Amino acid sequence: MVPYRIYLLLLISIINCLPHSAILEKKYCKTPECIQAASSILNNMDTTVRPCSNFYKYACGGWEMKTPLPSGHHLWDRFQQLSEENLYVLKNLIENRPMKGKAEEKAKVFYDSCMKSHSDSRDLIREQLNTLIQNIGGWSITDPEDTTNATWVFTVALEKIHKLGAWPLFQVKIQIDETHPTQKHIAKIDVGENKLPSDLFPTPRTGTTPLPTNTTVKPTSIPVETIIEKDRNEIKQGVIEETKHLLMFFGLAEREARQKAEELLVLEQSLATISPMNEHSHDPSALYNDKILEKMESEYPMVDWIQYMNSLGLTVTGDSHVVVLHPLYLTQLSHLVEDYLSNTTTTQTLRDYMVLSLIRSLKPYFDPQIFDFEDKEEESLVIQWERCAFYTNKALGFATGAIYVHGTTQTDNIHEMEKLISYVKDSFKDYLLRKFWMDEVTKDKASKKIDDIIEKISYPSFILNSTFLESYYRKFITVSDDWFKNVVHWREFELGKMNDLLKQKPDRENSWGIRPPVTVNAFYSPIKNDVIFPMAMFHLPFYIAGGPLAMNFGAMGSVVGHEIAHAFDVQGRKHDSEGRLSDWWEPQTAQKFHVTTQCMRDQYSKIQVGEYKVNGNLTLDENIADNAGLRAANFAYQNWQEENGEELLLPGLNLTNYQVFFVSYAQMYCAKWDQLGLLNHILTEKHSPGIARVNGALTNSRSFAWAFDCPYSSNMNSRVKCEVW
Repeated sequence: MVPYRIYLLLLISIINCLPHSAILEKKYCKTPECIQAASSILNNMDTTVRPCSNFYKYACGGWEMKTPLPSGHHLWDRFQQLSEENLYVLKNLIENRPMKGKAEEKAKVFYDSCMKSHSDSRDLIREQLNTLIQNIGGWSITDPEDTTNATWVFTVALEKIHKLGAWPLFQVKIQIDETHPTQKHIAKIDVGENKLPSDLFPTPRTGTTPLPTNTTVKPTSIPVETIIEKDRNEIKQGVIEETKHLLMFFGLAEREARQKAEELLVLEQSLATISPMNEHSHDPSALYNDKILEKMESEYPMVDWIQYMNSLGLTVTGDSHVVVLHPLYLTQLSHLVEDYLSNTTTTQTLRDYMVLSLIRSLKPYFDPQIFDFEDKEEESLVIQWERCAFYTNKALGFATGAIYVHGTTQTDNIHEMEKLISYVKDSFKDYLLRKFWMDEVTKDKASKKIDDIIEKISYPSFILNSTFLESYYRKFITVSDDWFKNVVHWREFELGKMNDLLKQKPDRENSWGIRPPVTVNAFYSPIKNDVIFPMAMFHLPFYIAGGPLAMNFGAMGSVVGHEIAHAFDVQGRKHDSEGRLSDWWEPQTAQKFHVTTQCMRDQYSKIQVGEYKVNGNLTLDENIADNAGLRAANFAYQNWQEENGEELLLPGLNLTNYQVFFVSYAQMYCAKWDQLGLLNHILTEKHSPGIARVNGALTNSRSFAWAFDCPYSSNMNSRVKCEVW
């Protein structure tokens, strides 16, 4: 006993003699990256909230208090915040750095013409739009004498509007054929763009009887927790107001403009009512409806399909195949169009609606003050540089990616990201193969699918090849000081690029699609079985190069796991390792999968956000991915620690590394919204609102409950824990 006491006293003396800083150096990480990470985390937290009561508020309360909802936005989150920061970097590079090669020069011409458009007069924009409208056949607003529509041909006008990149009624996409994903692309017919969300009018989608055109469609009532009647009316009135002001821009008096806007809303409401509900798009096999083009003529007689497709620039014959994603919608649409074309008055309404769709699609490119209407959705881009940087990046994304790479030091993260992805991928595979409800045959195929996922990190190497970029953008015509022409040329270029795909074999290894590297999002494609992590994401709150792994695994690691999980959600599991649409699961395993997903449907459907409940059906795949991504990243971080030892703690937080992991996960999804923003999100967005993404996934995590010592009686430690992956 005496020797032990002597040893203990000696040890205490040694510790007390050590400089205080020496002890701290052993315990805390004081690198610039760690200090930056700790500062970011602490700045966004509200430590007055108990983590086991409402973890979202605990992790994001500080961000909510310090971040006002920007003018013109109904919803604002960390993704948008980082996007804005990246656009500012891009703006400065375009304005101040010499361009390399013709593609970058085109990007600068495009951007500069946008910036100079701020001085364009209202009369000039009106004149340019009127010329465009006359070229597609005109409308009653500027040609009121043409009451018989004698010179107007529906299919000709539709073709011209579609060729300009606006898609009223229906739209054509050229995508990989999921039945032959390594061999060919195919044309697909989808629902057109509509101002009103289909879920706003949840009437039964059965039968083929067209809706009457002379009466307002009465929406079926649904539970108050999903949507409130006053909110539905607010959205409708907002559409009427926007349409009214656009029509007044073209010369109608206010009273006439409102009357016309109300007439147009009847058609828009009819289109919304026959459109498929968002939550009905989980099954890709139900969307793949192969049709021979010549038979489309009899099934959907509203247009001459062979002539229409060729007019878009697609070389097709009667024997060509297309995929109709929503046959019932197209049937009902064909009846609706036939009904509207049956008399002069409703023909004029259809004609005006089609032109209105084109104008709406072009409006965001211009200063909202041009149209003399404070449309908050469009005001979100009212800052000229931000609007111009945004659309330049969207139009010439590979060129802006090259500008970004040449002008920044964001190219050193690829090796770190590859290691992080490897850890997460291995962890996901490990616990997937331990699922007791999966049979061995399905497990083997699932394992191969994970192994075959192609990882695309940061940016494609071809964007640094100026010869390639020059060739890629060769047909993109840019004109100095003429923003309107450049927008039209961009849309023509996009249509040409889309049409070119029909002649090309898919390139699974190298294709990035049309996603610019300066994009704050990550992607999984079930048809290509690839994941894309653009370089614009490699910043706080998602990632910090050389920073603490607890943060990087908690945030970016969860994003990686989320995207991998999409390979095995309700949609993704229907595609095999090459992306082929295939029922490769053993029947009994598929049935057990559906049982596990039901728990998550029910759980999220009970989550209340403001006045609404989350739609657990619409958000199912994203909720599966959120939960699985968090779990995979958690296991990956544990595996990293087992191999490398415990990380030093972050200073100033009073958090363990596991707690930092979960806070970092949560802080990706901090968000703010107003009533309309939340309603639109609930109706149309396949991701749950931020608070539900955080608290929903964490209540299912035993590791989280352990890390924060949450008792079973607390809000954040549910006794029923849903787990698919």
